[in-house]
Amino acid sequence: MSETSWYLGFGASETLYSMNQDYRDSLQEDSDKEQSEKLLALLNQFADECLDQYFISPIERVKLNNMGQKIVSGGVGAMKKTIHLTLKQVVKKMSKADREHMANYINGLLKPLRDSSRYPTYVAVEISPQLRSRLNQAVVQGKEQGADVVAKDYSDALCELVEVALHTYMDKPLGMMKLGMVMSKITSVASDAIRSAAQTVIRKVIPSMSDKEMEGFFEFSESILYPHPA
Repeated sequence: MSETSWYLGFGASETLYSMNQDYRDSLQEDSDKEQSEKLLALLNQFADECLDQYFISPIERVKLNNMGQKIVSGGVGAMKKTIHLTLKQVVKKMSKADREHMANYINGLLKPLRDSSRYPTYVAVEISPQLRSRLNQAVVQGKEQGADVVAKDYSDALCELVEVALHTYMDKPLGMMKLGMVMSKITSVASDAIRSAAQTVIRKVIPSMSDKEMEGFFEFSESILYPHPA
């Protein structure tokens, strides 16, 4: 019997799926300039979908209060700007080997987590059983005893989830590149800024939610975790 692993994931859009295929095809045919342009577009789309799915989608789903919406929208806007500026600098410095490594890495994040006519492919990151348990326990306790009781534990678990995602989506792939000391420093600073912005959003918004909003967010956070045979 195969063991079950847990993944943080969301359905890749048709646009992201097509752009990934197009970029992989370009490695065999296109010039370095065309490859770089397609890679930058793919990475920007990838980053935007991650942020939209993990931050914008839930506030729309739970109909978050106006103050919470402003915090999330402002934080996401700042993260997107930082990511886009960093990627533009990084992609220009990538060698052909770096681009091929990145193509394989991104492709490895796209997994068929479940049968679905709408989303056959998921952007997926494996999480530890311990983190899965922490999130589940916070959700169960929050539903039974109220949101205030678990606000800190739940926020801490979500911040750890962000840490896992950021490491997989940004730190790990960029760490494989031969970017040089200056560019490595730029990406490190950008990663820290994104991490800080994401955690600030979580720690400000979660405690401000009503019980009804938190119930909706509990459902959302459970909906983006998928069991899958290892």
